[in-house]
Amino acid sequence: MSSTLTVRLSDTESQSLDTLCASVGKSRSELVREALRSYRLREALRQSQAQLAPLARASGWLTEDDVLQDVS
Repeated sequence: MSSTLTVRLSDTESQSLDTLCASVGKSRSELVREALRSYRLREALRQSQAQLAPLARASGWLTEDDVLQDVS
């Protein structure tokens, strides 16, 4: 199933999107779908970090080096 979404862009945003489309050889729809997937991934990672960071700090893991030292 697919759906259509209408997004209102300023003239500058529209021109920027068209320029980007031309430079990467993708359609507006492809770029918007990719942007949404990227945003969803970043948000999922941010939420995971927010949940896990307190547990990591409680375990003494303050940096990536701390983690690597414990698992190596």
